[in-house]
Amino acid sequence: MFDVRFQQIMGFLFGLGGEERIGAYYPSLDVFENEGRLCIEIETPGVDPEDVDITVLGRELTISGKKEDPLENKGVRYLRMERSFGRFSRTLEIPERFDLNKIDAISKDGVLIIKIDRAELKPVIIKRVYIK
Repeated sequence: MFDVRFQQIMGFLFGLGGEERIGAYYPSLDVFENEGRLCIEIETPGVDPEDVDITVLGRELTISGKKEDPLENKGVRYLRMERSFGRFSRTLEIPERFDLNKIDAISKDGVLIIKIDRAELKPVIIKRVYIK
C-alpha cells in the first residue's frame, strides 16, 4: 500500500496533478476505417459523457476528461485497487483524407464512439509555369 506522500512524489515525477493517483486513468482505444469514415472507439466505463471534452487543433483530435472515484472522500481505505481513476487525455493525428468539420460522437455502453467522415476529394490542379 502506498502512502499519500509517496503518491504525491511519484505524481510530481510523472507529471500528475496533486489529486491524481499513480497509474492515472489511460483509457484504451481502437482506431479503424469503416464505410468511408474514421472510427475511434475509446473505453470510458464509469465516465459521465458530460465530463469528456473532444477538441480539434489543426489535424490533432484530443479526447480528455476525468473518471471520478466514487469512494473518494468517503472514509474508505483501499485494501486492493485495480481500477484507475483520474484525468485522462488522448491525442491523435488525423490524416488529411478525413474532414474534421464532420465529426459525430456518441457514448454507448461505456464506449465513446467518434466518427469522422472522409473528406471530399478535390481535383489536383496541374499547371504549367512558363519561364520568362
